[in-house]
Amino acid sequence: MYSGNRKLKVRFLKRGEHKKWCEMLGEEPGRDFTLAMDYMPESHIVVEEDGRLSGGMVLIIELPEMVFLFNPRTENDIILDPLVCKGIDAAKSLNANTIVSLLHGSNIQFSAIEEVLLRHGFILSLKKELYELKPAKYSPAGVDSSVVYKSIGQITEEMFVKIFKAVYEPDIFESDAEKCYADLKKNATNTGHFYPEDWQLAYVGDKPVGLTMPQLHDADVEIGSNFYLGLVPEERRKGLGTLLQRRAVETLIRRGVGLIGGSTDAKNTPMIKILEHLGYQFAEHQFFFILEEQ
Repeated sequence: MYSGNRKLKVRFLKRGEHKKWCEMLGEEPGRDFTLAMDYMPESHIVVEEDGRLSGGMVLIIELPEMVFLFNPRTENDIILDPLVCKGIDAAKSLNANTIVSLLHGSNIQFSAIEEVLLRHGFILSLKKELYELKPAKYSPAGVDSSVVYKSIGQITEEMFVKIFKAVYEPDIFESDAEKCYADLKKNATNTGHFYPEDWQLAYVGDKPVGLTMPQLHDADVEIGSNFYLGLVPEERRKGLGTLLQRRAVETLIRRGVGLIGGSTDAKNTPMIKILEHLGYQFAEHQFFFILEEQ
């Protein structure tokens, strides 16, 4: 492919090209992820221009359900189209059921990328708000004795899943509560820091009213979040959501996390109020585009 007098090539990132990838992003090289046993070249697409990388995009591969084209970036808007096309082709070759593009509002090329996505049949399906809380900024409160917490180990996982199904709100990615729970547990286990005792049901008297699932995200214990917060329908709008989210925050702080993330649908005003009440600061918007015809 040529652009003016420049020769461009859109391809997969090869093993051993970790430093080139980091240089393109302007980041310090860390662990060479391309040498991992499970590295999939399709997970990183790059634009090579005259022997150097001038753009790239990560594919988050969650087969067979979906592949995410994550936050593409290039030095020139002109080469966004072939980069996105390569991502679509790669996702189709992997037989993904759904192809999604995930963009951050902070991406300086957002408008240009959105134009490319819409032209290729993507539609904006979800807008989320991302929040962050630094433990040092958190103000603890007194314990509310009216709510008692029981972990999976204190009850049974079967009971936990039963309540998860009762509180679950289907989204554009998953309508099956049991499958969502299984995926969350798998992701938690893959971090190497899954603590079942941190996933708890909340009781008022003998009645389970909701649950909270705080979880570390990485092996270095740098980031954590509440994987899921849910209340049974008849117990909502009573202030319990704030108590459960506070419980999650304090659990993550005890685990030594450096930063606590939070995200919610931009239309979920109650959850936004909970996060802001607890001291979370708005970080940015996140946009999900789904390819309609595959």
